[in-house]
Amino acid sequence: MFETMTSAFVDEFPDLLRKRKTLWTGLLCLMEFLLGLPFVTKGGIYLLQIMDWYSSAFSLMILSFLECVVIAYIYGVDQFYNDIALMIGRKPPLWYKLSWMGITPFTIMFILIFTMVMHEPVTYGDYSYPTWAIMIGWIMAMVSLVPLPIIMVLETLKQDGTLSQRIKKAMRPAEDWGPATKGHKEMYYSSLPPNQQKPNEDMQMFSVTNTNSESEKALLQSKSV
Repeated sequence: MFETMTSAFVDEFPDLLRKRKTLWTGLLCLMEFLLGLPFVTKGGIYLLQIMDWYSSAFSLMILSFLECVVIAYIYGVDQFYNDIALMIGRKPPLWYKLSWMGITPFTIMFILIFTMVMHEPVTYGDYSYPTWAIMIGWIMAMVSLVPLPIIMVLETLKQDGTLSQRIKKAMRPAEDWGPATKGHKEMYYSSLPPNQQKPNEDMQMFSVTNTNSESEKALLQSKSV
């Protein structure tokens, strides 16, 4: 999970952090070390219990469920399946596709509903937490969920057209979506259905560059002959 967080920041701010990844990783380690100190004190187990009670019980399952829905039914399970095949050189077993589309989201939803029905205020042994501590627990649970509707609304407002048109546009991949390198982009766009093969400006420039270089090679060969 730490590497996931580190890579997410580096990918989001490549110009600032890519060349300083070692320094950034060290700063994150120091930050997490300082944040973890309260949990090793005499009362740390009470902090750990309230965090585990609310954060892992609700936000993690909701995020996992939404991730499955987005991948399988918005981005497209077949497209995601082909993306993985492009990266690893072979298609994953069909079991993964079935899991993304039905088994995993239904299992998560069942566990989430069961957890909500059976939920009780946090306790540790015979100790019952005060109301303000329970409120802090719910705040910790919502911290990772609140950005989702906020970003959704902001991205929808950036689009043009009616509300339905804005929602459809916001759910489409960005124009520059795809691998970072030009060679991999060419492979990626060639794997798409014909109606989706719309290379971006980088791919067009890449094609023009290749055409020019081939023309120059042919011209040099003709001159040498």
